Amino acid sequence: MMLPASLRDINIWLVQKARIVVYLIALLLIAVVWFSFSKNGSANMPMSNAFGYLAFTFLSLALIVTPIRTIWPRFELNSSLYMARRAIGVSAFVFAVFHYITQLSVNFNNDVPALFSLMFSAAGTWLLVGYIALVILFILFATSFDFAVKKLGNHWFTLHKLVYLAYLFIFLHAYRIGVDFANGMLNAYSGSFIAIAIITLILEAVRLYVVFTRKKQEAQ
Repeated sequence: MMLPASLRDINIWLVQKARIVVYLIALLLIAVVWFSFSKNGSANMPMSNAFGYLAFTFLSLALIVTPIRTIWPRFELNSSLYMARRAIGVSAFVFAVFHYITQLSVNFNNDVPALFSLMFSAAGTWLLVGYIALVILFILFATSFDFAVKKLGNHWFTLHKLVYLAYLFIFLHAYRIGVDFANGMLNAYSGSFIAIAIITLILEAVRLYVVFTRKKQEAQ
């Protein structure tokens, strides 16, 4: 079987398979993280950190699809990116759930009441912020399927703007209580985490500028 020879060929091949490809990649990453960090089949902090990192990374990827399509409308893979966007967001939620489950196991010995007791105390502010982000991602996950899009209509786009709030909360959660930010020194995790956030914000800012400029030109 010959490989696609150009981005156009890749796009034609990928556009109908984009979601499946994303889900397969997500499953592969879950397996890689689990077998790379698990000791005797149990969760640990490096594993939990990896799942949190993947959740943030995939959410960033989901967010930058629209800026890419807006800034570079003739990019050959735009239609595939559009088809993959919801699957990328769903995968981000799944990674976030794995992060939550492994944190619950490692730090609270699966004691949910103890987690919530700390979460709603003065010392657990940023833990609560992370949990709110998880709830928002769940809402977005539950409404990310075709039947929900049709049912909600235009309200779907309004609802899914909550992703920006979730993104901010995840960043604050990681920055304030993430172990890789604890000593104030950047490492591979924290440095790339911040870089991903900066790139996402820059692309979003450029998207808003492009949209504003186009509307201004159309109004003239």
